[in-house]
Amino acid sequence: MALLKMKFVVWRVALTGFLLLCGVRAAIAQPRANSAAPAPVKAKDFAGTWNWMFRDKRFATMTLQPKGDQLTGTMTNGHIDMDELGKITNASSATGSTPIVKTTMEDGRLILLAKDGDHETEFAMTLTSPFTAELRFHGDGARARADPIRLEKVWSEPPVPQ
Repeated sequence: MALLKMKFVVWRVALTGFLLLCGVRAAIAQPRANSAAPAPVKAKDFAGTWNWMFRDKRFATMTLQPKGDQLTGTMTNGHIDMDELGKITNASSATGSTPIVKTTMEDGRLILLAKDGDHETEFAMTLTSPFTAELRFHGDGARARADPIRLEKVWSEPPVPQ
């Protein structure tokens, strides 16, 4: 009788394991019916204060605020050195700030135009998470294989009015 009881327990454990394995395989094989495609990135997703990082240190800050269907803002000035391959070798802060005069969306990226006097610089910003992004030089004269500048979001909502 004890042997029969032990065989029944072993059979029950084996059957439970088999059913569990079948359930796991079915869950893996079945596409999720309720999984939705990610929402398209919009300009407002880029709003906030972003620190420009080099070797885990902030060297500049950019603030983007919604204005109608676009964003406006400013960036503190900085200086970036690159080698002949486009690798960033040094980045440091500089005095002053530059206004962002135009933004547009292009293929999920935010294209920013910063204008300091007669000098214009265009950047392409790509979100890598809700709190991180990459910024690359964009437009005429931009190096195609240059390292991106890592951005870290400090806050996403405008400060409370005082």
